[in-house]
Amino acid sequence: MKNTVRLFSLVFFCFLYASCQKEFLDPHDKPIVYDADAKKFIDSSGIIDSAEKAGINDFVKELKNASLWDKFMAIYPMVGGTANKAMWNLKDPRNSDAAYRLTFTGSPIFATSGVLFPTISDYADTHLADDGMGGATDAAISYYSRTQNTVSGYDMGCTDGAIPYNELSIYSNSADKSEWFGFSQDILSPNTTGLFMLSSSATEVTRYRNGVVVSMKGSAPQNSYTSLTILIGVSRVTMHPGQKECALATIGDGLTDAQALTFYNIVQKFETTLGR
Repeated sequence: MKNTVRLFSLVFFCFLYASCQKEFLDPHDKPIVYDADAKKFIDSSGIIDSAEKAGINDFVKELKNASLWDKFMAIYPMVGGTANKAMWNLKDPRNSDAAYRLTFTGSPIFATSGVLFPTISDYADTHLADDGMGGATDAAISYYSRTQNTVSGYDMGCTDGAIPYNELSIYSNSADKSEWFGFSQDILSPNTTGLFMLSSSATEVTRYRNGVVVSMKGSAPQNSYTSLTILIGVSRVTMHPGQKECALATIGDGLTDAQALTFYNIVQKFETTLGR
């Protein structure tokens, strides 16, 4: 009888303790329901940091909710702090050139905050050529810079030796013009941090910083291609890298002004979640 009473008391105590624990659980401790595409990226990249995993999951969900997910052929979140983790394309996280995963050359500097390409010999090849995008009238590239500097050079692009060049320079003098399907411009803005984008439509080519129009070519883009793959960190032929840490890069279709601003807000929330 005593053993029965003891057993009943123990069971009652465990039930009461579990109920109290459930009542006072931190609501943030509930299990994350992962989006299928986010889960594929997390599994392929091998990231284990909980903030990075949650950030990627929310990022994918918000892009889909805003009808922007299908606008991109390649999204490089630059997470994980190593080449093996940073190389993956969020849109297609397979380990192949056909999936546009990055191939790093030289000695990029990897950190949880992003990837820095300090010299002309340091870059990442996306394996995605400009003629493989949506066409001159529907194409965009973007680069999220975490570095404030006034180094003139290229941060992303195809080449400085074949028209129409197609390359993004966050800060540039006349030797390092930012080019996109016939749109050419020197950029001497003192602000070199944030999300920079070149985007083309059937009627214009636009440059954005943080989702806001900086400059525009109010005519149709030039319908020609270099047929060279897009590099991150440099552009071919030029001897001037931008030397700005990359916390995200994308390649895809052109965006409207409203879409560019929405995309920036989603990206900025992602970067804030990761504390960078």
